[in-house]
Amino acid sequence: MILFTYNRPEHTRRTIEALAANELAEETELYIFSDAAKKEADAAKVREIREYAGRVSGFLSVTLVAREENYGLARNVIEGVTDIVNRYGRVIVLEDDLVTNRFFLRFMNDGLNRYEKEQRVTGITGFSHFGDEIGLPYESYFHTLTGTSWSWATWADRWKYFDEECSDWTDMVSDAKLRKRFNYDNTYDFYKIMKMQQTDEKTNSWAIRWYWTNFRRNAYILSPTKSLVSNEGWDGSGVHCGKSKEPVFNHGLKTDHPIADFPKEIGEKKEVHRAMKRALIRESQPNMLKRIYHVVARRNYIGKS
Repeated sequence: MILFTYNRPEHTRRTIEALAANELAEETELYIFSDAAKKEADAAKVREIREYAGRVSGFLSVTLVAREENYGLARNVIEGVTDIVNRYGRVIVLEDDLVTNRFFLRFMNDGLNRYEKEQRVTGITGFSHFGDEIGLPYESYFHTLTGTSWSWATWADRWKYFDEECSDWTDMVSDAKLRKRFNYDNTYDFYKIMKMQQTDEKTNSWAIRWYWTNFRRNAYILSPTKSLVSNEGWDGSGVHCGKSKEPVFNHGLKTDHPIADFPKEIGEKKEVHRAMKRALIRESQPNMLKRIYHVVARRNYIGKS
């Protein structure tokens, strides 16, 4: 699996410590991709992370990939994922502000094993938009928001379709139905994010392009009903996360057993679609666009300003 880091040593430590407490940590090869400092003010923090990475234990192996120049998140993710997924045929990905439940790795690996031959399933995530009160009668579900960056996994035979250019995104300009569907029934303005990605050189998101790739293939992603991942980046430490008293989708990590209930049918149930829309609308207010960036399409990278 891969962990992408930049300039937040305390967040990185929390992420790795939680991951090391996972059931399958000792069977997991961990690759830490450490981006180089964009500015001198970040150099000491980058060095601290790299020194810490050299002391990490609790995994089958730990490999530090220390970038010699600043890549930014999009390039770092695209090149790092391509390298590892082509080596192993599959990959699990975290960023440095995500804290996992101890059953996270088991869920991700079980999902990768279970749906390996299902081309309509293009990914697994340990993140759920739902709180504990959702009341759905199953432990995991499929949905079509296939670009989340809050933990994800995929296979080489699906990642090979990743479309960096997204040159056909303009189909949405004249096709209102296509645009509405991309916007998850107009719950979120993903179209606006895609337009910024394609026309604003300051925007450089890998996730919106991954979402578009999978959207065009009518794909699905597997999520747990109760989140196995919490985002701890809403403390002002990241350039783009900002600071919030109420972190977005802060549902805790309360699952106390491994998830054994996986969908037999590939598709998004109507009750899931309705619940997703309610959750997205509720949690995205009042600053919807800002929060979308960090759920599905992070803008740039914490190392880019």
